[in-house]
Amino acid sequence: MNHDPRFQEIRTRGKGSERMIYHPDVAGRSESYPIKCHGEGTEIRKGTLAAIIRRFKLPARFFG
Repeated sequence: MNHDPRFQEIRTRGKGSERMIYHPDVAGRSESYPIKCHGEGTEIRKGTLAAIIRRFKLPARFFG
């Protein structure tokens, strides 16, 4: 899989146990999305993954 090096995980922003996924250029503007994190082994829910795909305008099969 080809990973875009511009995606960043920001741990210092967000409330409590949230992490932010950030990309500086999605269709000409920066975008970010908060993800709940309750430890390093936390799994991302299917609905959250679908929202990330929509927010960052990724191909539907990006993770599959």
